[in-house]
Amino acid sequence: MDWVDEKMETFRIWIRNLPIKKALIAYLCIAAVAALLLSFATTQVCERWMDILVERNALDTDSMYASDGGHYVYYHEKGKLSAWEQTGMIFLQEISKWCPFVYTVITMLVFASFFYRKRLKKPFAILEGAVDRIGRKDLDFTVSYASEDEMGRLCASFEEMRKSLEENQKEMWKLVEDQKQLNAAFAHDLRTPLTVIRGYSDFLVRYLPKGTISQEKLKDTLGLLAEQCGRLERFSGTMKSLRSVEEIPFHPVRKKSSEIAARILGMVDALNMAKEVRICYRNQMKDQKLYLDEDLFLEVLDNLLSNANRYAESHVEILTETEGDILYLFVSDDGLGFSEDALLNASHLYFSEGTKEEHFGIGLNLSAILCRKHGGDVSYTNCISGNGAVVSASFRIRKEI
Repeated sequence: MDWVDEKMETFRIWIRNLPIKKALIAYLCIAAVAALLLSFATTQVCERWMDILVERNALDTDSMYASDGGHYVYYHEKGKLSAWEQTGMIFLQEISKWCPFVYTVITMLVFASFFYRKRLKKPFAILEGAVDRIGRKDLDFTVSYASEDEMGRLCASFEEMRKSLEENQKEMWKLVEDQKQLNAAFAHDLRTPLTVIRGYSDFLVRYLPKGTISQEKLKDTLGLLAEQCGRLERFSGTMKSLRSVEEIPFHPVRKKSSEIAARILGMVDALNMAKEVRICYRNQMKDQKLYLDEDLFLEVLDNLLSNANRYAESHVEILTETEGDILYLFVSDDGLGFSEDALLNASHLYFSEGTKEEHFGIGLNLSAILCRKHGGDVSYTNCISGNGAVVSASFRIRKEI
């Protein structure tokens, strides 16, 4: 029996995988054979019943003739068949004559319905459901129909189309998200340079009319303002051609550590002039050449300072030091520090907590992306000795990166 079951299953699979045209012809042939067999069986039964009537009434078949209606009428010595017997004979003759047509129609309808249920109903339902879900913008499903016929190939093509739509949708959402992230980066990174420019501007407005600024100090201040304006110009020019934060260019060059320290100190002086919080800077870098992308480094510093200034009570500290081929940048504040939730999620792009409107994760997430471009990373924790948070950014300063 196992062999028979195996052969029957093989036959069913073969039928299921037949092309629809061939499968339809096969079903119609089976219907024709079924109609032929049923007609033959019915005719045999009717003839047998007519033979029984003839034998029971001892009719002489030679004496039968065709009446006007085309039916055979029988006579015997005592006369004609009774009325009900004659009606039965006519009925049996009609069945024999018309059963092939009736059986052909019935078997065609039955097998057509069977063909639809077996070959078309399921794939149509699958495709209809898929169209409905796509219409509702739900692409989280698969279109699968286990057959090698035209409907199976159609379902496979529909699945490829669904995958393409899903990929396009993901790509579209990624583009939207990248643009949103890029806009957030642009807005976030403008904060510190603008604060620096405001601090120097306030300084000039306050002391220049009094004539208490030396020419050297004025020249230095204007130079620092020009540097910040140049940074903004380069930054805005770069952002115009970018599609995502990951595309921010990386152009490291040789820089003296003293030059980097001077740039940081200039920013700190300007920010202190703005009097948001008190910022101090400690430089523990060795006197050496750094292979560094200065703009990228300062963008990270801007992001970390921006967060620190928002959450500090009164004091922010910046520390830079080198160890081997790594430059470390530490920014700490005297605020409440990271909550347990923030320690887990602060680097997520749009994480925020409390009543702050700003998103904590923007600065940390963007800083991490920029640091990774420079062969480093970002980490954060709470101060060991009291309140406050500490964020560390690292940069590889060897040319091998």
